Amino acid sequence: MTLPGSAHACRRRLAPLALAGALGATTVLAAIVMTASPAAANPPMTHDPVGALEHVTALKGGVVRLQGWAADPDSQADATVYALLDGHKVDKTATSVARPSVTRQHDTGPTPGYDFTVPVPATGVHTLCTAVGNIGPGLTRVLGCRATPLGTQLSGTDLAAHSPTGAVTSVRATAKSFEVAGWSLEPDFRAGRMVVVLYVDGAPAATANTHLASAAQLTAGAGKRGAFDITVPVNKGAHNGCVWAVNTGFGYNALLGCTVADTRGGPGTAPLTEPKVNKAVVKEAKKHIGQRYVWGAEGPRKFDCSGLVMYSYSKAGYATPRIAQDQFAAARVIPAARAVPGDLVFYHDSEGAVYHVGIYLKPGVTVAAIDEQEGVAHQTIWDPTTATYGSFTHT
Repeated sequence: MTLPGSAHACRRRLAPLALAGALGATTVLAAIVMTASPAAANPPMTHDPVGALEHVTALKGGVVRLQGWAADPDSQADATVYALLDGHKVDKTATSVARPSVTRQHDTGPTPGYDFTVPVPATGVHTLCTAVGNIGPGLTRVLGCRATPLGTQLSGTDLAAHSPTGAVTSVRATAKSFEVAGWSLEPDFRAGRMVVVLYVDGAPAATANTHLASAAQLTAGAGKRGAFDITVPVNKGAHNGCVWAVNTGFGYNALLGCTVADTRGGPGTAPLTEPKVNKAVVKEAKKHIGQRYVWGAEGPRKFDCSGLVMYSYSKAGYATPRIAQDQFAAARVIPAARAVPGDLVFYHDSEGAVYHVGIYLKPGVTVAAIDEQEGVAHQTIWDPTTATYGSFTHT
């Protein structure tokens, strides 16, 4: 039995809630661990500045005192620390407080500590964070956040509202590459650069830093430095790409969107009739309604999802790959509007991995080897946003 997340597990899968934030400033491959916990810390990479928000104290007159330390591994100079109120810079200071233990542990300059005050509105719940400016390679980083009035506990809904937002706005596949572009916003640091992660077909393909957004992206909701464009090499065929934004401050890492592209070009435009192969596939698949689902089974009396596809197509004289992910890569991507009976409906998760496939019958309905409880049966296309249509017989 393959582990959850494999392309051979023909079962409905839940989208992960968040990405652990162990990513950094340079474009490198990264393995991401999924977690449901708030990504309050985004551990630094080699050249990222480091530090902490250690103490937050309410003073008289609506003033809050912020204390901690910050440093940049590429410089012994005092670091610049920003105060962020509801995601906007409201003040800054240079580190100026001696912290011998920090200096020894992190090889900083002699005064890595900071201690300054900022006014906070007297009414309503607000968020207050500190961030350290980067020197040289690396990313300016959020060091910590608190909600005010101090002691306020943000609800799950509040935390979700502080998670990154954004969108994948374009995708293109060339003969050898997969390219995505879009924008993002970190509510707790609206002008800051972010780290985004591109998954392709269920595997981490690249991490990238965001950059200055265009006027159109700013209008759409991007942060000042929230634009991204990523290109990765891919093999010939269809590919699913999903982009995640790494959270800083309050909230969770966020899925910005998934999209599909085919290195062999776009779909056709000519009028369609149901190919002879497709008719034979549908006829064969329907014969097996009511039979058992068994993982890894290829027929003739028990099947898993991709096994039913392979068996039905083989009876029609067409050889297909064995597992759903490979069937997706081999099929031509088509829009739902061009699907005819006998084409395929693939389901992917929030990392772009195809985990289930059904044989298209009509809008909203497939025949598929579903799971141990339902066996081979008619199946509703339960979530069109995770479904991709493909065809072996036409574009």
